Amino acid sequence: SSGINAEYGGKEGFLRVDRDYILDFASKSRAADIKQFHLLSSSGASSQSSFLYLHTKGIVDDKVQEMGFEKAVIYRPNVLLCDREESRWGEKVARTFLGWFDSGRRMSIYVTDVAKTMKSSIFSDQPGNTIISNQEIISLAKEED
Repeated sequence: SSGINAEYGGKEGFLRVDRDYILDFASKSRAADIKQFHLLSSSGASSQSSFLYLHTKGIVDDKVQEMGFEKAVIYRPNVLLCDREESRWGEKVARTFLGWFDSGRRMSIYVTDVAKTMKSSIFSDQPGNTIISNQEIISLAKEED
């Protein structure tokens, strides 16, 4: 995700990357008869949200599910705990704080847990649209350990 800041073109840049590019890629994947589409979204994503970030994520989630993939899986993690070369100050503070104080992972998740769940989901036989929440991602990742 580009984040909503001037460095990436503000709101227009955010929408271009987090909405337009994703929907264009999904549409082209569907046209090429790709059977599965897996999308990393965000906890709280909803087309009904009044917050631009969550509203945009929700719209993209809804549209991907309407495209007719045999299997569309949307992962909705909370704050991703990982080391990044590029990081905004607020994100870095949140990751550090949550890494220390959110031991139950109610507000955060290790990126490795998301990866394990994605890998498992790609090879599962479950068809249709599925939305996987933060806590479900953690549970599924534990099954992979």
